[in-house]
Amino acid sequence: MKILITGGKGLLGRNLSEKLSEHEVYALSRKSLDITDRDSSIKKFREIKPQITIHCAAFTDVDGCGENREKAYLVNALGSANIAAACFESGSIMVYISTDFIFDGKKRKPYRETDLPGPLNIYGETKLMGEYFVSHLLNRFMIVRTSRVFGKNGQNFASTLPLLLAESGKELILATNLVNSPTYVQTLAGAIAFLLKKDFCGIVNVCNKGSCSWYEYGIEAERILGIKAAKITPARFKDFKKSGTADRPEYSALNTELLESLGFPLPEWTSSLKEYLMQKR
Repeated sequence: MKILITGGKGLLGRNLSEKLSEHEVYALSRKSLDITDRDSSIKKFREIKPQITIHCAAFTDVDGCGENREKAYLVNALGSANIAAACFESGSIMVYISTDFIFDGKKRKPYRETDLPGPLNIYGETKLMGEYFVSHLLNRFMIVRTSRVFGKNGQNFASTLPLLLAESGKELILATNLVNSPTYVQTLAGAIAFLLKKDFCGIVNVCNKGSCSWYEYGIEAERILGIKAAKITPARFKDFKKSGTADRPEYSALNTELLESLGFPLPEWTSSLKEYLMQKR
């Protein structure tokens, strides 16, 4: 089976390539596929003729999206519409990677797939628009909502936090009131492969079991690593938020009952964090 992955050189793209290696995988970088160009995207799809497309490419810098709205809409919204159009033209099933940031965080209980979105920032808004295009342009699609992805080769704060903890004398101010569900990239890639075999269509939440604040995440990472080099200071997000920093939902944990009911086992975020950190040592 031919599988095309946009953002194929990123954290999730690399892990998906390994997880789906039994198939003919085309993990495309930004250089080989410009998702903001509809004509060239459709041309690339005509060349490869994928049966499945996993759309990982996105502008994920939350604050950057607020500072550069045009790029956010071009990449996350219109770029996703272009890939959906290419999937429609080629007959490919599309998997779209979305985010917990489509919610406003006011529910205070883990969000289900059927809960009403209400993004607080441009990143969440443009990712939600991507969901809209995918679900309205295609009959065969999977929308995967995930949260705070960490893992090997990661370029996000969740992945680099352990390195920051190891810096002697460094103070880390971490929010106590931004709570969501950490997701190990291997769990996410494994769940996507599982759902593809199940021929699942629709919206599904994928993350590790449990939830925590950024402060709790940092404390747990420190405990696992057995280091006390950095000083971790708890604070509310608004107390250290700088000008230009986008708002975040205070509580955006995801309910995973649907995924688990399909038979996919989910480890606790703490055990997956430990597995990841022990690999790096």
